[in-house]
Amino acid sequence: MTEQRSQSWHQIVGQVTAEYSRLPQLEKDWIAARLKSLGELQGRLNQLFEKGDGLSACGACSGECCAKGHNHMTLANLLCFLQQDEPPPASDFSRTCPFLTEQGCSLPVARRPYNCISFVCDIIEKSLTSAELAEFYSLDQQLRGIYQEFAGRYTGAGMTGLLLQQHRLAGRAFLARKTTAGSVSGSTGA
Repeated sequence: MTEQRSQSWHQIVGQVTAEYSRLPQLEKDWIAARLKSLGELQGRLNQLFEKGDGLSACGACSGECCAKGHNHMTLANLLCFLQQDEPPPASDFSRTCPFLTEQGCSLPVARRPYNCISFVCDIIEKSLTSAELAEFYSLDQQLRGIYQEFAGRYTGAGMTGLLLQQHRLAGRAFLARKTTAGSVSGSTGA
């Protein structure tokens, strides 16, 4: 299963890279604007996570919450790397999360999957003030909205990760545009 996930991941990265390279600039601009907002929101959520002593809490449990992380990386997260012409970090599918290393998460905060940036355990929640917690969940709703914009626009986008999306797409393009009523446009352009 580990080797199969690794092969699937490399296939996905190659396919999405090729699809992204063929997008018209207008479509790349749409993506870039949303990814900028996504990165800013994720940075603010991470600041609250750190205020709640999240780094210490996560270090103490060695990332148990990261189990099944191989299913979290979404199209939006991969596009964060591609728009900067960078490959995602090396992945190791023998780990609970392919991006979890001995030093912690190898993904920059702005490029982490929604589940990874929006989840706080009871330990962290109890360390935040009620105002900080309210801010966290307000930011979380704004962030979810951006991921849902991607899901409403592209066939391979959604709140579920790319490995699950690949299976659902059965060979179809990740960046094919959805049209109204959920049908798919034949183009990966704007």
